[in-house]
Amino acid sequence: MVRIAYVINYIVKNGPSSVVLNLINNLDRSKYDISLITLFEGNNAEVVSALRNNGVTVYECNMLSRMKCLLGQSREFSDVVEKGHFDILHTHGIIPDVLSSRLHTTAMRFTTIHNNMYEDYLDSYGYAKSRIFIALHLAALKKLDECVCCSESVYNVMIRHLPNVSFIRNGIEPVQAHSVITRAEVDVPEDAQVFLYAGVLNSLKNIVWLIEEFVRYHESDEYLLVLGSGEKEAECKAKADDHVRMLGFQTDPIAYMNISDVYVSASKSEGFSISVLEALSRGLGLFLSDIPSHREVVEMGQAVYLGETFSPDDFEIKLNALRQRKANMAAIKAFQEKNLSAKEMTKQYERAYLN
Repeated sequence: MVRIAYVINYIVKNGPSSVVLNLINNLDRSKYDISLITLFEGNNAEVVSALRNNGVTVYECNMLSRMKCLLGQSREFSDVVEKGHFDILHTHGIIPDVLSSRLHTTAMRFTTIHNNMYEDYLDSYGYAKSRIFIALHLAALKKLDECVCCSESVYNVMIRHLPNVSFIRNGIEPVQAHSVITRAEVDVPEDAQVFLYAGVLNSLKNIVWLIEEFVRYHESDEYLLVLGSGEKEAECKAKADDHVRMLGFQTDPIAYMNISDVYVSASKSEGFSISVLEALSRGLGLFLSDIPSHREVVEMGQAVYLGETFSPDDFEIKLNALRQRKANMAAIKAFQEKNLSAKEMTKQYERAYLN
């Protein structure tokens, strides 16, 4: 039995947490004894309870200072690892990576790189701080046994900086809504063409520009649903017209996918978007910004039309192209299930663990 521990800041239901949860749920339990180590407050209690009920050992360290973790080893984390006698540590994020890199352990140390740090850190921290965090993170990653990028596009960046790097694309379980939303409830005609954005409303997601472009070019039967909250929310509302529905943060975004036709994102940077994968699993077409990870997923659909990518210079042209080619919902669902499923992702990770 291989003793494996996943390490993450805190466990919720989205983002990197969803990758961890999909791995845990799909690993062969006859071969793996699974633990989860969380470092800070913020865990979703429902998720933790479900994991424990499913036989996963959950250690909640509840460390207080992220900066102290970056500057020096945490005794609480070290003690958990020492007592756990793990064969594999699989970390997710800069702080877990740094802590893992400083351990004296016989465990194989894996990490998943979930983003392009050269873009994300710059947007989050500014130029000076991003240089520090990038240097710190790269130094940690070089000490680990295997760095797995969440997409080929992230791999193409990191291979220039790391010797121990590969890629396994994110995959997801089939997603289902927990509630039923109708178009009438969001004041959208039944015969409309509905675009959906779900995510944070911030500068990295470029959501204000997206709303401006949609308002400029939408036709009379096209509507945009915007799910989420964030620093740009007021500005988004100011730019919206009567074909844009600002719906705020929603706990069940899949319910809104079920009344939509196209998933749209103008994000400036992504690792391999879970929201995009969820949209595919519901059969939505894609209308995505022309960044490497978005191109990667759209271009995977050689036998199935998945959608279009756009740049600031050709938004209207690509929107017209999307209008001309209607996506096949059943074909898109089948594509996601075959190529970007949690089972396929987990199989690839298991091969990496055993190597």
